[in-house]
Amino acid sequence: MNITDMILVTEKHKGSETNSIMDLLDFIDFAVKESWLSLKELAEDMETLGRTCGGKEKWMESCFAENTTLFARYCADEKQLEAFLRGSYNTDKEWKFDEQRCSENCLDCLKGLGISTDKRSQQEYEMPGQMKKLDEHRSRLQNQFNLFYTLSQNALATDSIKSEAVKAMYEEFGTGRQEVFINNLEDGKYDPGFTHEAKQRKERAI
Repeated sequence: MNITDMILVTEKHKGSETNSIMDLLDFIDFAVKESWLSLKELAEDMETLGRTCGGKEKWMESCFAENTTLFARYCADEKQLEAFLRGSYNTDKEWKFDEQRCSENCLDCLKGLGISTDKRSQQEYEMPGQMKKLDEHRSRLQNQFNLFYTLSQNALATDSIKSEAVKAMYEEFGTGRQEVFINNLEDGKYDPGFTHEAKQRKERAI
């Protein structure tokens, strides 16, 4: 699936905003099930949606149902996709991203691109270049854990060194098990440390 085949969808209901990404078939299915519009009106909305492909129209806007407005457009590029995922197009600070509404192939495409849908991570690291720095931070942590783990399992290392390596793993990462560390790393549980480091670098630069 190409990024430009994705449809960026924001449903605004009584001021609350929910984002999702869908392919065309799922979007049509969603529209038919949820909208109170006639088929003719839906067809007109789909025509407007089609014009967003290539940037001819900014967004399709539709009074979808009572107290509900739907905004949708085809994704222009990766830059717009990342901006959408971190809420740059939302007016409500309490917006949410609903993976349950998303098309599976869209989520698979995100994974293939290495783009996270985690709202906290996107908001904390939304500055240009920060996502790359986050990846570098996680890579550094993984190398650090691997070093401690290797020392703790090294048959040639003294008991004292092994003990210190295990102690360091639990102090730094809260675990000495590789699978637990990897899960925590991928879930962003060690990212607050990155935020703290970034703030320290910023303070030193002032």
